[in-house]
Amino acid sequence: MASKLHIHKPYVLKALAQPLDRPDGPGRHTVGEVLGQKHGSKRRKRSELSVAIDGDAIHLYDILSSQAVTSYLVSPQSFFTCAPYSLRWRQALTNSATRYTYASIRDSLSKKMEIKLFKDVQEESGASTATAISHPHRCDKPVVFLAATSPKSASQSLETGLPNHDVIAVAADGTVMALHGETLESKWQSSPTIFTQELSAGAGGKGFQVDFVQSVLAADIVDGLFGGGNELFGVFQEKVQRDGFNPDILVAITSIQEGDVPRRHLHILALPEDRPSRQPNGQNIISVFVAPLPTQIRPTKFQLDVRSGTLQELCDGVLFTYSFKSGIPRLENQLPVSGMTSFLRLSKTSVLTSTEASLSVYNPVFRSLQSSTSTSTEETKAPETQTPCELVVYFPSRELAVGLRGSSLVAIQIEAPATRSNKRRADGLLVDAIRRGMSRNDHRERGSPQEHAESAVLADPHPALFSEGSQKEWQEKSASADELLQNGNLKGFEELLAGVFKVEVDEQQPEQNGGETAVPAPLPKWKWLEPGSEYPQVDRRWVVYAIQKVFAWNGTSDEGAVHLSCKMPDSNVLAYLIAASHLSVSNLKSAFKEQALQLDEIDRILGEDLPSVLVEADPMMDLLLGYLSGTQLGSTELTSSIKLLLRSLDLLEDPAKTQGMRSGPSEQESAGDDDAIAMELDRAEEELQVTEYYLGTDSGSRADALSIAFSKLALCPAAATVQSLRRLFKPEETICLMNVLRMELIRDGWTTRYLDRQSDDEEDGDAAPDGSIQLIAELMCRCLDSVGLGGWMAFDTVLANGGDHHQDSVDFFAQFQAEVSVALEGILEAVRLQGTLSETVGYVTRCRAAAQGAKLSKGSRVQSQMLPFGLKSDTKISLDRVRSGGEIVQRSRRQIGHFQSKKKKSYSVNRITEESLMGRSVARVVKEEL
Repeated sequence: MASKLHIHKPYVLKALAQPLDRPDGPGRHTVGEVLGQKHGSKRRKRSELSVAIDGDAIHLYDILSSQAVTSYLVSPQSFFTCAPYSLRWRQALTNSATRYTYASIRDSLSKKMEIKLFKDVQEESGASTATAISHPHRCDKPVVFLAATSPKSASQSLETGLPNHDVIAVAADGTVMALHGETLESKWQSSPTIFTQELSAGAGGKGFQVDFVQSVLAADIVDGLFGGGNELFGVFQEKVQRDGFNPDILVAITSIQEGDVPRRHLHILALPEDRPSRQPNGQNIISVFVAPLPTQIRPTKFQLDVRSGTLQELCDGVLFTYSFKSGIPRLENQLPVSGMTSFLRLSKTSVLTSTEASLSVYNPVFRSLQSSTSTSTEETKAPETQTPCELVVYFPSRELAVGLRGSSLVAIQIEAPATRSNKRRADGLLVDAIRRGMSRNDHRERGSPQEHAESAVLADPHPALFSEGSQKEWQEKSASADELLQNGNLKGFEELLAGVFKVEVDEQQPEQNGGETAVPAPLPKWKWLEPGSEYPQVDRRWVVYAIQKVFAWNGTSDEGAVHLSCKMPDSNVLAYLIAASHLSVSNLKSAFKEQALQLDEIDRILGEDLPSVLVEADPMMDLLLGYLSGTQLGSTELTSSIKLLLRSLDLLEDPAKTQGMRSGPSEQESAGDDDAIAMELDRAEEELQVTEYYLGTDSGSRADALSIAFSKLALCPAAATVQSLRRLFKPEETICLMNVLRMELIRDGWTTRYLDRQSDDEEDGDAAPDGSIQLIAELMCRCLDSVGLGGWMAFDTVLANGGDHHQDSVDFFAQFQAEVSVALEGILEAVRLQGTLSETVGYVTRCRAAAQGAKLSKGSRVQSQMLPFGLKSDTKISLDRVRSGGEIVQRSRRQIGHFQSKKKKSYSVNRITEESLMGRSVARVVKEEL
């Protein structure tokens, strides 16, 4: 099965400079996104990236043009502690734009840490000015996150033309700082206790650190993580709305080391409003929600999609996906990929993963592989010598992913299927995961029960679909098969294909010839499975290869000529293709795809030719019977098969035979050689004997094939069936087909009364199934539609051309209408009889169920043969009862009478029988007790 998604070979966008080494290790490239905003609009992600290179500079690159936008130099002893944050602000009244790029820098010599602003103003005239501002901070830990808040005042932003935002910096120990966006002046600072105040004692001690921080809007948190619940945000004076009050929120993941097992939590923090602090101890930030994460591990990479409420974490080659319900994270699925070092979320049902040698798209829901490609590019060597690609960002509108490999920016184009209506919708249906599942042995959890293992349909990939070793094996075996076939070694060829198709072969002793003449080795005898059994799954390439060797394409362009021919009619390979249901039109198109592209209606041509080729290869029509019974067919294949079967049963005239009978010899031919005439007569006599043999002794298989074809044709769409009948059947042939259906209607007894049928008739067998009348009626309607109104108006001419000069059109329609009316009358009588007997049958069924529930003996039965009033069945009273200790005792007559009196309703009419008088009556029992 071909993959719907396609990953193109990655290519290098930009070669980056080599970073300088850090004091604690080698230098790094840190990549951040670039956002754009103008007054009155939302902040959006631009097709640009900011790349920070230790000891060099911050470079801004345009991904679409692969060009550098601008650069900001830093000192050689400086290195970056987190990804830079860049914002491009466009003024509303003018065409000028301002870039704000924030970076957290640490000096390797002085150990001083600072936050730096690179401001680049581009005027409307084209002139640009660049300034740099630094703000040192005194945190013990480096800054791990930088972001800019939304504009505080829209009116002030419109007046000044500036975004009027703040910069939020989060340190690794939990310190949160707010700086002015233009001057980097400190506005407020929160202590690390904001993360640990709701946790257990000692949480803020050794081992506490912030692993991940993301800045989002409150409306996204409400809709994505809390399902629209707005109750937690009561800390604000206004209600959170997407088009109204929508403040900034920080989502953070922290870990606390307690012994050998880390505890991890998800924090939601609300940033303060633009007013003086009212919190105690100078705490300007508010902890809104804290929830523990299930897994006790410390992942290496995170990705949070707030709108869909999905958190994904990568740890030791396993991708964990969490979903949120009322803010509580729940582990949804795990995706184990051997050697996975990085990932990117494409959609809820697709994720792009990176290993040392490949890039792959997986479906984490069904654990299936959608597409894969090598990480090698034209500028690099073999993939084994390359470093893993660190995936950075994904642009959904361009379907482009960007990664960092070594010192180069790499782009990966992900092509969507051509049939996808919406580009941003990934293939996440179950049908897209079938035969693409991951292996069961990859990263299986220890101690997991076998009943929770993956489904075999999804877990076992299609043979030779993704393995490089299978490709090499396929090439070697196909070359060996070609060589055997060219040398005329059919026995070796079929033995090789039997092993490929997983079919057992009977061992045969070689025949002794005495060394006089060379006799070809007999073909091996394959062991066929019982009817209804499924053959093992094989690689589809071998199926296409076998079709190419068994069949041949004639290449003729004459209209009506047969394009296919069978080169190996007696081969076991042909029988296997039919038995295993591989001989379909789609597989034929794949086998002869170059020739199929040159023809317009290739499906119709193959559907008409294939049954004729099978009949020519096997005049006994056993191959055609297997083809009809085991293959999913369309209306064209079925209609062509029905026409061949009707001709073989002498129900339709063969044009070749008719032409030969009508065209007599000319005067010149009559004067020919007498020997040639004798040879023609002998051949005609031989064909007549073969035809009598087929019609006399071998009509059973053809009748079965005709029944199967009729039943499948009735299930095909009506419009396609009518078109096939008009194309393949002449009007007189359609009338013959209707006569066949009429004979089936009479033979099944639909036009004969039930009482008129003789029970001792030898021809009467089992009753026809109830669905046969619907099948016959459906096919008759389609035959009527295929002839059309114009054909029935010229019915006399049609009958005259058909050779039946004694039958009149009026008589034909009268007989046809009479037979249909009789069949309809019988159906109506059956419906009326069913309505009459339904209550009686229901009463008997209820009586049997009541008798079984009461555990009556075989001798106890209803004495009266008359039906009760209203056909109501009373529940029988059991003659035994079970005491409290489990002892089974017999009920007394008094108890039986008591239960009978409780069942009788007021003003009810009851029949007195011997069964009711079996014991004493209720009144007599009560009288004796008194």
